Amino acid sequence: MRTPRSDGEAISNAAKLRKAALLSADIPTAARWGEIGPLLAGGRSLSPRLHRRLFTEIAQAHGDPASFPDGARRLISMTADERARAALRAGLAYHLAAFCPAVDRPTLAELRAVYGEEAVAFALGHINLSAATPPLDLLSREASRIVEADGWCMLALLADEYRISAAWRSAGWRDMAEGGSASLLRSPALALAAAAVSEVVLQEGAGR
Repeated sequence: MRTPRSDGEAISNAAKLRKAALLSADIPTAARWGEIGPLLAGGRSLSPRLHRRLFTEIAQAHGDPASFPDGARRLISMTADERARAALRAGLAYHLAAFCPAVDRPTLAELRAVYGEEAVAFALGHINLSAATPPLDLLSREASRIVEADGWCMLALLADEYRISAAWRSAGWRDMAEGGSASLLRSPALALAAAAVSEVVLQEGAGR
């Protein structure tokens, strides 16, 4: 019987990360495949052989995600849904202190109704990292869109901090960040984005 390789788990994890990275890559612009590029966006319908070819082309030009530092690997391994949840948490936490430093029960219930239990819990737990921003009425109809857009901007700032090439970020990242605040304070934005990513990844890992 063949002895299992001691690095088998690491190889499996790297393969999963590379697949996740390709699913989030900006394939139409990252891969120089002419008119076929847009047809491959998302990478979900690729054959294993085409998957390897496409990944290799992008990785050679923009780096292999499996070799990235832990924080960058964590961010790029997320699904689009996981990134959306992290963006909402980060954006809400960024604005919470300016909106209401001390949250009473009725306001807490309203926030939970708009943003969800987990996002509000995260924001309250990280309120010390919130920025001194112009107050945003978090319960207004427009606020949730701004909060989410700011969260996506914060994830983009984190990706820049990790030096993750734009080739590994789908156009959806840029689209979701449109319409956010005019500017974000870099230090709290990075801290909250990293914390939100870590929490979502940890929860997803525990649930698998």
